[in-house]
Amino acid sequence: MKRSRNRLVVGVVAIGLLAAACSATTGNGGTASTVDTASGASHAPVTLNVWSFYSGREFKQYSDVLNSFTAKYPWITIHHTPGKVDQDYVRAINAGQAPDVAISAGPDNVAKFCSTNAYQNLSSFLQADGMDITKIIPPQALRYTSYQGDQCTLPVLSDAYGLYYNTAMFQAKGISSPPKNFTEFEADAKKLTVFNPDGSIKVAGFMPLTQAYENPNFLNGLYSGSKWYDANGKSAFASDPSWANMLTWWHGMVTDIYGADGYSKLNHFFGQLGGADSEWSTSQGFEVGKIAMAFDGEWRTAFIADDKAKVQWNTAPFPVADNVPTRFGAGQIGGDVMGIPRGAPHPAEAWLLVKYLATDTGAEVQLAKTLGNVPTTYDSLKEVSATADPKFKVFLDIFANSQSDFKPLTPIGNADSTFWNDFLNKWEAGNVSLQTGLQGVATQIDRQSSLG
Repeated sequence: MKRSRNRLVVGVVAIGLLAAACSATTGNGGTASTVDTASGASHAPVTLNVWSFYSGREFKQYSDVLNSFTAKYPWITIHHTPGKVDQDYVRAINAGQAPDVAISAGPDNVAKFCSTNAYQNLSSFLQADGMDITKIIPPQALRYTSYQGDQCTLPVLSDAYGLYYNTAMFQAKGISSPPKNFTEFEADAKKLTVFNPDGSIKVAGFMPLTQAYENPNFLNGLYSGSKWYDANGKSAFASDPSWANMLTWWHGMVTDIYGADGYSKLNHFFGQLGGADSEWSTSQGFEVGKIAMAFDGEWRTAFIADDKAKVQWNTAPFPVADNVPTRFGAGQIGGDVMGIPRGAPHPAEAWLLVKYLATDTGAEVQLAKTLGNVPTTYDSLKEVSATADPKFKVFLDIFANSQSDFKPLTPIGNADSTFWNDFLNKWEAGNVSLQTGLQGVATQIDRQSSLG
């Protein structure tokens, strides 16, 4: 799924009753009971308001799977509203107008939702249904959907980040295999970069702008073994030297590959592509052959196909810092999280939908294949892996790696990420020194944590 933070509401689709029967075939070949005693849901006609972040093509594809749910539970109608973000959910909960089900684009605020009871703990539903969720969903997905034992969300699809590389450009430059560490990566990026006669960038081997496309997710530190928090729960941005080492290397790419004015050149180049908006268009830099190597999520495989891009490409795990070679093969993961907000009008029926999307093999497989995402149950992973294209299987393997993870979840939600990205913008533009900036981020995070 797309991770853009600038989605627009593109309309509302109501998914109506598709059948009049009291039972229907499920995605797993079973039959829906006429009474759902575990959830407490009755067969009285009900409309569930479902809010999600999806838009465009992906919204339609997601709605198709919701149609499958209403076929299984024909007394339930779903009203699916796209283009929502976590702030919308918080405002609705506080106003007493919460939707029945909220689907977020990522786990950033899970700890905040759990610790404040903004989302209902799903443990009672799981226990009533006799479900051992650890036997259905892998631990890496359960880690980023719970907080301190409170399973207030469940995953439905995940992202896994890796390397996309232009195979034709690799061949032309005599590069036989994708890089595995930062040193190899920078050397390859330099070989692959092409300049116009006036010194401007024609092809970027890699685009080391901190906010370009999915780069913020690389700079979360997993690939350098960097720690967000120390053993005492204090921010480690200033105390863990791997953060400064990573950013020093990153800045070195800007100047070593693109020159002393590399920051200006890269911004001009990015602007010519269409800037941040080009990420979700047919002018996306890697797809049009203007960027030779890119850090991106598994969904790009679907976008390349959907955009009918002519680029010759392949995928691999993203390189890691030279001093942490055992991390190669891992990557940042984390995708949709889904919960029942406090004050949801129909929690019992909402649980039926949450359970369906999070645990039904047929639903997971359909979503994974149409959206080009990693499924999040053992059975669906096995089914998708059996027929996956090798380029996509790379991301399934990254998801399965025991070192793959999301950033730590804390009750301050995405505030720490916001402070971090604000610093990256200032540092990249030369408005703050590295060590002073890192200490400033740590101080901001610790102060926010103390406020609760």
